[in-house]
This record gives sequence, structure tokens and C-alpha cells, in this order.
Amino acid sequence: MAMAAGCSDSRAISSSISDRFNASGRKSIDLADAVPGPWSRVCVLGPYSTNTVARQALGFDWDAESRTNIERDDGIALLLFVEGDDVVAYTEHPRSDGDFTNLSGQCFARNAAWFVQINRPETGWPGLFPAMTSTTRNLSARSARP
Repeated sequence: MAMAAGCSDSRAISSSISDRFNASGRKSIDLADAVPGPWSRVCVLGPYSTNTVARQALGFDWDAESRTNIERDDGIALLLFVEGDDVVAYTEHPRSDGDFTNLSGQCFARNAAWFVQINRPETGWPGLFPAMTSTTRNLSARSARP
């Protein structure tokens, strides 16, 4: 999938993420595999995020309010794929197909953009959390208990 600076086929990206998440049994998603193209980090914006939240997460201005529905839609998370100081792709990803909203305002390097589903997190609500932390491994084990 080709991606131009600041543009993306949002539906295709979200579909790829959903397909890979579902193929894992809804247990994990590696965004580096699901989203090809030239990006070095992914930033997450949760429902009701504004341009101010986008600027704080990205470190540069990007008009999330006019380009997306994130400011008014609580059924999605906005995933921004970034290279340098440019959003090279983005998607409004339905929370029902892998919920990233606990991670709102955070960015993750491409090589750390692997997330696991935690059904009973210590804080927040069930959803996706970074897979590369000891806390996540502990939460994942706890979540797996009946």
C-alpha cells in the first residue's frame, strides 16, 4: 500500500489492523506488520481528542479536528503513523476491532508497536496495551486467569 505524506487509505489500514488482530484470536496486534510503509512511530489519540492533544502527542501541529472525527466520536481511536515531522498515514480505528484508547496521547516506536489485549487491566478498561513491558506481561498473565 503506497502512502503519501499526510494522506492514507484509512479504511484499508484499519481493515488490515482488524484482520491481523482477529487472526491472533483477538489477543495481539503488531502494527509494524499490519501497516506497511515509511513510518517510524505511531501515536494514539482517544475519543474527544483535539488539535491541542494531537500537538502534545506529535510534537508538531496536525489538524485532527478537521481531518477526522476523533473530536466527536467515542467509538474510534485515531492512529497516526509518523515519519519525522509528518503524519504519513492515519486511520480512525473502531474500538470494537481492537481498543487503543487507554494509550491516548502516547507514541510508540515502530519496533515497539506490538500490543496485547488485556481484559482485566489494573487501570483503565479492557483493551490493547504495549506488549514489551514487564507490567504488560504481568497483566497479560493476570488477564488470562479465569
